[in-house]
This record gives sequence, structure tokens and C-alpha cells, in this order.
Amino acid sequence: MRRIEMPNSLQKTMAFHSSYCEKHTYRKNGKDVVKPIQRMIVDGEVVCPNCELEAVTAKTEEVEREKYLQTEYKMSEGQKKKRVFKRDSVVTDETILNARFSNYREDGTEEAENKRSMIEVAERLKAGQVFNTILQGNQGAGKSHLAYAALEEINQSDLEVSCLFISIEEMMRLIRDSFGNKDSKYTENYFVELLSSADYLVLDDLGAETGAIDTDKQATNFVQRVLYAITNARQNKATIITTNLSSQSLFSIYDKKLVSRLFKKPNFILFKETKDKRMLNLPF
Repeated sequence: MRRIEMPNSLQKTMAFHSSYCEKHTYRKNGKDVVKPIQRMIVDGEVVCPNCELEAVTAKTEEVEREKYLQTEYKMSEGQKKKRVFKRDSVVTDETILNARFSNYREDGTEEAENKRSMIEVAERLKAGQVFNTILQGNQGAGKSHLAYAALEEINQSDLEVSCLFISIEEMMRLIRDSFGNKDSKYTENYFVELLSSADYLVLDDLGAETGAIDTDKQATNFVQRVLYAITNARQNKATIITTNLSSQSLFSIYDKKLVSRLFKKPNFILFKETKDKRMLNLPF
């Protein structure tokens, strides 16, 4: 907690006044209760000590905010873009934030080959090539890990670009929650604009947002509308997609035009043999 210094005006000659300030409250049993504060006489002026302290605090916060805004203003466009990755990405499992190529667990030939493939993808993207990468196959194989690691590699490079990692399921939940919350910034327009503007994007766990992992349940019009708006705006940008679903399942769940957008200039990295790494950590 910040230590608030007594204003200079209160450090002079002081004496208590007979009146009380009733602007201040505290919470009790869920209600605001007035807490009378005895005023003081400071150099002949009647003041409330709490009001004086609040004024000092407000002034301090205003100065700090001004310093923050000045720092933001001085940042280069490249620095601002790089901040997007950590600030605006939407993840459900925060352990993914530590995902790097160096700590991807390789327990077999397929994992080693797929890791090399994703390192190559990152290098090609940094070189300016535009294509979509689809990491597809067994759940828990580390698809999200490698996708995030690729973005981390790009974001740490000298390129002045923006990267985003978005859990599709969580994004859709946030948008739905905004329908009944006018104060939420996570609207459909917010995400469409954010994801459309990112230079490099990961759409994580395609299909999970429909609850259709083990069925052929079709995605709702709402889900397809959001994804189509994003993919339509990203036709000249690189997107990395992770999914547990087969291509056949994707075509049965989503509109063909949407899947065609997702699979434009595709580079497939398949996980057929890799076991669920999360299950490997269990004690049985």
C-alpha cells in the first residue's frame, strides 16, 4: 500500500474544529455508512484531513498517469506492436506462456520432426513468406506449445510486427458474455478488428468452441460469422491454426468457404503418433 504523506498544510499549526465532514463512508453489512471526520483548523482555515489526503492522492495518481501516457507516446510503433503479444493474447492455460522450442518435449521421431517443421515455419514467416500452417491431430500432443513458441520466436526478432495467440473457445465465451455486459470491451467488433490487424495470428483449438470434438455437430451461425470475418480479413496474412479435428470433420462442422479460407496456402503438420503429454505426467 502506498504511504501517503501528510500535506504540508496540515503540518503547520493545527487545532480541532467543532464541526465534522460527512462526505466519507465505509462498507458495513453491504451498505455504505457515513463516517464523520472531525475537521481541523490549519492556519486559520477549517479543513477536513481526509479530504486533504484524498486530494494529495488524486494529484499523485494524476502525475503518475501523465508519466505513463508520456512513456506510451514516446514508444516507437515497433515497440507498441511487440507489446500486443503479451497484452492482448487470450489464453486459458497460462503454462502456455512459457512455451518455447527449447522446452518442447520430444519423446519420438514424429515430435522431433514436427518441432523442426515449426522452427522452419517461424523462419519462413520472419523472412516475409505468407501461408497458413495447420497443426492437426492428437490432443495433448503439444500443438499449442509449438504454435506459441513460433509466435514467441517472431515477437523476439528484430521485426516490427504484432503477434497474437487466441484461444477460439475463450474468445467466443468472452464475446457471448459481452452481450449482457455493456461495459465489456470484448465485443465481436473488438475481436474481429484485433485479430484482423495482427501481423501473425494463432487460432488455437479450432472446433473446441462448438463442443464438436467427438461429434459432427455443426458450428452455430454466430461462430461461423466471427471466424469468417476474421479469416476473410486475413487473406494476405499468415495464420497458424491448431485443431484436434480431421479435415473431414472440419468440412462437416464449418461452412466450406470458411474452411477454404483457413486452408488457403496450407502447410500441414500432423500429429498421428504423438501421445497426450498431459497424460504422461499422471502417476498411473
